[in-house]
Amino acid sequence: MDVELLKAWPFAPMLKRYSGADAIAFAKGFGAGLPGPLSAQDQPFIQVLGLQALPAMAVALADGEFWQRDPRAGLHWQQIVHAEEAITLYAPLPVEGRVVVTRAIEALYDRGPQRGALFVEQQTLSDDQGQRLATVQVKTIALGDGGFGGDPEPLRERVSIPERAPDAEVEMLTPLAQDALFRLPAEFAVAAQDSTATVLRGLCGFGLACRGALYLLCGNRPERLRHLSVRYTAALHADETVRAQVWHTGPGTALMRLWSVQRNVAILNHCQVVFDDG
Repeated sequence: MDVELLKAWPFAPMLKRYSGADAIAFAKGFGAGLPGPLSAQDQPFIQVLGLQALPAMAVALADGEFWQRDPRAGLHWQQIVHAEEAITLYAPLPVEGRVVVTRAIEALYDRGPQRGALFVEQQTLSDDQGQRLATVQVKTIALGDGGFGGDPEPLRERVSIPERAPDAEVEMLTPLAQDALFRLPAEFAVAAQDSTATVLRGLCGFGLACRGALYLLCGNRPERLRHLSVRYTAALHADETVRAQVWHTGPGTALMRLWSVQRNVAILNHCQVVFDDG
């Protein structure tokens, strides 16, 4: 692979137009409106009157072309996995309008021949006036492309879930298979060794975590959420129940986990939330 080309990949700015109907569709794609404890709290995100945008919609809007599939990249794209995602919010998202999305490769690390190459991509969403609305950081691992002689992944402090009961939790349903907006493409579902289930994209799990964080930490007010980062640790399935759990770590900060009730496994782990503690 051409490392220098990858680091300077020529992303073109994307103009995304969306309507209130799109905002509702995204929210429903994240499971909003399904039966359960959040059914009433979901209404501001799925009703036209008084409609509000879920902050996770920024991640959906920033979602663009699967550029790693381009032959110029020289990557084994079938072996790419979604590792982590984070959103930082600077202003509430309008429920309709236009956003400009710019993308850049922030870093490329060599994890070795057996562990792949780590890509860190930065996505920025701005409004028509150039005001920054949100940034999204996406980390993907190209499992078949390590050992190219690049810089190693920097060491970082590990964030661990406390060994005690969560301070709060709530259960949510994932979208039904026939209604899944964020269904994982078949070739990746097979790679995930989950061909017997309808596998959902990590983006759907991020949206579920966002809904859980709003309810458990932000009084269901989107403007209070400042930052959410997640680590993808297992596939998310359609038609299952997930439990969002939070542990307070200080004023306006918390750790979070998204747990599959039926399969008894963490879908998202070591998640961090920053919010206005008001």
